[in-house]
Amino acid sequence: MLLISPIGAGKTYIACAIGIAACHSEHAVHCTRMDDLALEPVIARGDRFAHQNLLNKLSTVDLLTFGIDETAVNDLFTVRVNKDQRLPTMIASQSGPRYWIESLAEEVAADSIVNRLTIRARTINLGVIDMRRLHTQEARDPKDHWE
Repeated sequence: MLLISPIGAGKTYIACAIGIAACHSEHAVHCTRMDDLALEPVIARGDRFAHQNLLNKLSTVDLLTFGIDETAVNDLFTVRVNKDQRLPTMIASQSGPRYWIESLAEEVAADSIVNRLTIRARTINLGVIDMRRLHTQEARDPKDHWE
């Protein structure tokens, strides 16, 4: 599943709600930010067994949710290949697949991983409204609001 929208539209809220629902249904869920997910394999790489164990763990989680970043393309590709057609992955991002391909350094890996992520994915575009900004503006609009 791909959740695409600008900042403040509710991507993280929806991803967390889906993750919590999966937990209530007794599924294993691993929810992380892409920068944190990218750091785990880098740290584990010093120990070949720890690195492989991490990739195996991420490959067998029932639902993996994360944002995407170019620093973890190879490890993300490995995890995605291992999960392909077996277990779901949810990505919440401010940009879409076309941008991912353009911005990831390794073109072949980028094309392959984006293809695997999007070919059967359900895409939910939450629109272009920044809800945080809208709620802040609405809070300031009443006549009795002062700064």
